Amino acid sequence: MLGSATMPSLEVQLKRTVKHTAAVVAVLALAVALDYHNHLYKGFLVGSLVSLQNAILLSKRIKKASAIKEVGKAIAYMRRGFFIRLIIIMATLWLSVRIPGISVHAAAVGLFVAPVLSIADFIVTLLKESVPPGGALDNKVKPFQREGGENA
Repeated sequence: MLGSATMPSLEVQLKRTVKHTAAVVAVLALAVALDYHNHLYKGFLVGSLVSLQNAILLSKRIKKASAIKEVGKAIAYMRRGFFIRLIIIMATLWLSVRIPGISVHAAAVGLFVAPVLSIADFIVTLLKESVPPGGALDNKVKPFQREGGENA
């Protein structure tokens, strides 16, 4: 098992994802402030903002769904949230097409900021947890280092 006992909870990962996505949004807001006429920056900012909003909505839904005792009701609750987030994404893309000065392609890429950061965070955490602590492999006895017995 790859560190399954020490894996961080989903809530901790979602908090880190929201924090990292908010940092990306802040950098993009600064980029838009410095170069307001750049359509790519504005589109990426819009998509990243919606990505951040969706990450926050998902985090809240997961917390609330975990408190629901009946599995069927929890699944239905999560399914409604999925459709709400999907409608928000479609509205964002539709508005990006309609509003001049916002790149729809950059907005579409921005929508993937939170999911990509979440997956990257999970992989980094998994890799950190799977590496044994320093020196843990050095204390194994090699067959030719034994004293006595067949090697004496």
